[in-house]
Parts: sequence; structure tokens; C-alpha cells
Amino acid sequence: MRPNLERIPGKADRLAEAIIDRAPFVVDHGFVDSLGDAAAAALRCYGARMVTFAYREDSIGLVRRSLLAEGLGLCVKPDDDRDVMVGLALPWFVTQQLGRSPKDEFAAIADRLPDNGMTRLIRRFGKRVDITLGAFGWDIVETPEGADFVPTM
Repeated sequence: MRPNLERIPGKADRLAEAIIDRAPFVVDHGFVDSLGDAAAAALRCYGARMVTFAYREDSIGLVRRSLLAEGLGLCVKPDDDRDVMVGLALPWFVTQQLGRSPKDEFAAIADRLPDNGMTRLIRRFGKRVDITLGAFGWDIVETPEGADFVPTM
């Protein structure tokens, strides 16, 4: 399996960044309703990509941006809880590696999003203490550009 940055296209990163930049600090249902499936896909891809950059750069700011993008994308287009948790394992791991509390960081992002099943899942996942990359089907690989995550399943 190929590493995240190789297999997840970055062609919609600008769209995702524009959405995040114009999002209100506390996102309401009206903002979510103004976005469509293409925006949701762009946000989810961007979130998955940014967590790798966050890990490489030791940046909690990029972890937060990753989680916000992922959460906003999930508000627009919810996904299967198991699939969501597999994706959330990466920002949880990176947050912990940066010496921060996943519980606090995930709750802070969930507080910015409309209350729904996906944001409640984000909040609950952040509280977990049993997360390992291997248990969620991930591994870290070194690429010429730096560390990246690769699915093992």
C-alpha cells in the first residue's frame, strides 16, 4: 500500500483551505448546508493529508486544521463510524506524540462544529486511551520527503 501523501490527491487542497478560511469559528448548520459533496470530499482528503504534515513539522496547529477539515467534511457527508475512527487514529496519535491531550484537542474541534453524530464521535474518540496505529491499521514509513502513514489493511 502507498503512503497517504502519495495515494491521496492534493488537487483539492486549495478548495479545502478556502472553505476552512471562510468558516466561522463556530460553524453552524447554515454554513454546513452551503457545502456539497465535492466540498466534503476535498475537506476529508485535506484532513488526511494535513495530519502527515503535522507529524513531520511537529505542529499542533496543523493537527487542529486536519481535525477541523475532517470534522467539517463529516458534518456535510457523514460516514461509517468504523471508517471515521480509522481516520481519526492518525490525528489522535500525532496529538499524543506532540505531548498534547487528544481528549482536549478533539473536544475543542468538536465544540466548533454543529452537534451531530459525527461530532459526538470525534469527541468520544478523543477521550480514548487505547489508540495505537497498529490496532487501527496504520504504520509509519519513511519516504524521501519524510515520515508518512501507510494503511496496513
